[in-house]
This record gives sequence, structure tokens and C-alpha cells, in this order.
Amino acid sequence: MLTSCAHLSRIVMGFILIKIIAYYLGAEGMGALGHFMSVSTMVYMIAGGGVINAVIKYAAEYARQPRQLLRFISVSATYSAIFCFVVMCFGVVFSKEIASLVFKDSGMYWVIVILAAAQVLFAFVNLVVGVSNGLMQTNVYSKIQIFGSLCALPIIWGLISQYGSVGATLSIIVMYAITFIPALYYFWKSNFRTKVSLVKLKKIEFIRLSSYTLMLMTSAVTFPVVEIIIRQMLIDSAGYSAAGIWQGAVKLSSAYLGFFSIFLAYYFMPMVSRIEIKRDIGFLTLKFVMLMMVVFCIGAGTLYVWRAFFIPLILSPSFSSLDDVIIYQLVGDLFKVLSYVIGFVAVAKAATKVYIAAELIQNALFLLLSVLMLKIYPDTKGVMIGYAISYVAYFFVVIVVFAIYLRFTSLGGRSDAVHC
Repeated sequence: MLTSCAHLSRIVMGFILIKIIAYYLGAEGMGALGHFMSVSTMVYMIAGGGVINAVIKYAAEYARQPRQLLRFISVSATYSAIFCFVVMCFGVVFSKEIASLVFKDSGMYWVIVILAAAQVLFAFVNLVVGVSNGLMQTNVYSKIQIFGSLCALPIIWGLISQYGSVGATLSIIVMYAITFIPALYYFWKSNFRTKVSLVKLKKIEFIRLSSYTLMLMTSAVTFPVVEIIIRQMLIDSAGYSAAGIWQGAVKLSSAYLGFFSIFLAYYFMPMVSRIEIKRDIGFLTLKFVMLMMVVFCIGAGTLYVWRAFFIPLILSPSFSSLDDVIIYQLVGDLFKVLSYVIGFVAVAKAATKVYIAAELIQNALFLLLSVLMLKIYPDTKGVMIGYAISYVAYFFVVIVVFAIYLRFTSLGGRSDAVHC
């Protein structure tokens, strides 16, 4: 029950942030903030090297081996600290250049500096949450998320209502960073507080974690960059209002897709990590594909049928034109969620090359098809049709590759994790 409330609070917070921005800034304001939203998502995902999936996987595997578990957590903390330092230095040194690209105003460099500093907090939260979920202590994640959501709400509202677009940029950072407070509390209460320390990394440990960094950076960097490219094309062809309509759909999508991503990362991936027989992996994956399909279709069907009510409620009346094109976003999201399930098998089995190739393919498809569709429909509709077609095509590619993987490895009966 508590875990469900945590997932719900995260989704609700995503919706509330969208609603407040849409209410105070409108579609054009949402469009102007789009690039910073993409950059913030990117930084949040790669904070500390983006090793949260590795932490969940190996914490689950070492749950009954305290010495190995402690070593792994210390190694992860050291790796994350190094990565955070590098990212912070890069963000501070190139803050003006980044601000010029993101805001078209180098004077906003101080926001980039704050984001670069805040990613240290993001990384800490990811480590605490990763360990607790790997050890199946999901109540810790739940309490962190619920407390963070409750604390963030009044701060976000105050920032946006009082300071407009500048407050909105800060509120995006606050939404990610606020969970540091409860995460620090639970870390302080745990046995790990006096046992985890910075250590000298062995080559094999660095390579193991860096493979997860490569996997997550591929998705964390490529998709936001593709978003920025497409958004700029949309701004050039139809203006900030059209870009804002699309951004509203993207953020609406991200809010509920986050539920599926969290559910698969914290429940499905630890289960797959413990299974060695590929036939069992196939059955479990099929079970979760069907489950995700049913749950998504119920939610998406409700949203689509009552879209004239939900879109003004969640966003604002200025986003009413989204009614005509949201079906394309929902179709794309359905196949994206189904692809998530198979993608997490690659993460659980550390199939680095497979995961990276998959991320590059889906983002290349999205970019290519969006460019083509924008030539036919030079507005929001073109981007959304491109999105839907790209993820339908990508899902069927993933299914074929996964079927080949299961058939090939099943010839040997049992197999260890994929080595790349």
C-alpha cells in the first residue's frame, strides 16, 4: 500500500508541476522551458554515473553476502563521487555556453551552476534508493518519495507564482533535489552510515559500473538531445505555442510513463536478475508485457475518452488543441512501455552493447520520422505521428531480437548473464 502511494505521489507531483507551469506561463511559456526540462532530466538520470540500475541489481545479488555488499556499495559511492565532481566542474566552467544554448541567454548561467551542484544530491538519493530497493526494502523508497513530494509542492507553487519562468526553472531542480532530505535521514539511521567509505577502485569494478554508465548515458543523453533538436525545428516552423503544446504532451507522458519505469526497475529487474534459465526469463517477460499492456490501455483509454475534461484540468485551456493529436502520443507511449519491459532484461543481464544499440535505434527512428512528418504536417501533429510510428516499429524490432536471443541461448539450457 505504501509503495503504491509513493508511485502515486510521484505521478501526482509530475502532473502538479505541469499544471502550475501551464496555468501561470501558458503554452508559450511551456515551450520556452522545454530545453531546460530536457537538460534537467538528462542531468538527473546521469547523476553519479547513472548507476542506480547497477546498484539495484548487485544489491539484490549480494543480499546474503554482507562483505561483498558493503564493498560494492563503497565502490558505487566512490564511482558516483568522482563522476559528480567531473560533471560539476564541467557545468560550472561551461555554464555560460550551456545557458546560451538552453535559454538563449548567457545571463542565466547561474541556473546551470545550481543544477551542476544539485546533481550531487540527485546521485546520493539514487544510491540510497538503489540499495534499499535491491534489498527489497521498498518502504524506504516509498517514504522518501512521499515526504519529498509533500515538501516540494508548496516550494514549487511559490517559486512559479512569484517568479514566473525563472521560478519555474528553479522548481524543476527543487522537484528532483528535495528527496535528498529524507534520503539523508534514512541513510543516517542505517547500518551503512559508519561502514560505507570512499575506496580505491579496482579495474574490474570500474569497468562493471562504467558499462551501466554507458547504458544510461545513451538513453539519458540521446533522447533529450533528440527532443531539443525536434523542439527547435517545431519552434522554427510553428512557433513557441506549438512547441509548448508538444512539451505539455511530453511532460504529461513522462508523468505516467515514470510509473511504469519505476515499477519495472524496482520489481521486474530484481526478479530477472535472479533468474538464469532463459525459458523462465521469456515467460516472466511475456507476463509483464501483458500486464503493462492491460494497465496502460485502461489508463490511456480513460484519458482519451475524457480528454476534453482531463487536458484542461491537468494543463490549461490554452492546450485544448492537444485533444486532436493526443491519440498519436498514447499509441507511441503504449509501444514504448512494452519495449521498456524487454529493455530492462538487457539492463538486468548487463547486455551493454544490446542496450546501447536499442537506444540509438529508437532515438534515430524518432528523429528521422519526426523530420519526415514535419515536412507533411509542419506543426505538433507531425511530431506526434512521427513518435507513434517510430515506437510501433521499434517494438517489433525489439520483439524479433528478443525472440532470437531466447532461441539462441535456450539451446544451451542455462546461461549466465550476457557478456559484452
